[in-house]
Amino acid sequence: MPNPSNPRPARRTLLAMAALGAAFWLAGCASLKPETAEDVVRQRAEARWHALIDGNFEKAWDYTQPGFRAVVPRDRYFRRFGAGARWTGVQVHEINCAAERCTVRVRLSANVQTPPFNNQEIATMMDEIWLREDGQWWYYQAF
Repeated sequence: MPNPSNPRPARRTLLAMAALGAAFWLAGCASLKPETAEDVVRQRAEARWHALIDGNFEKAWDYTQPGFRAVVPRDRYFRRFGAGARWTGVQVHEINCAAERCTVRVRLSANVQTPPFNNQEIATMMDEIWLREDGQWWYYQAF
């Protein structure tokens, strides 16, 4: 039976709890590896394309570089895209980054909406440019 006048059991419990807390903290730090530029750009490129596929042009506009957003209003961004095809899927194939610029190769699938190819599924590869500005990666949208 523990002796209430003996502080050793309480001290042991406190030390065990501290050791357990430190182990959890270290395990959490070990699992958090820093994101590379390629990781961040991949996430942002996929998010932008999923917004476009969903028809959410305003959300896709949020990924364009600040200079573009200063000139092209959010509610007019959709006018830059035609209606000849409906995007159906995207896959990032390759990302090459150097300093403040990344080139992203994506495979884009679309359903053609115009004759003579009406309702045909097509796929193409295309390259996008992403630029780092003020610590964030932005899709380079030409004017």
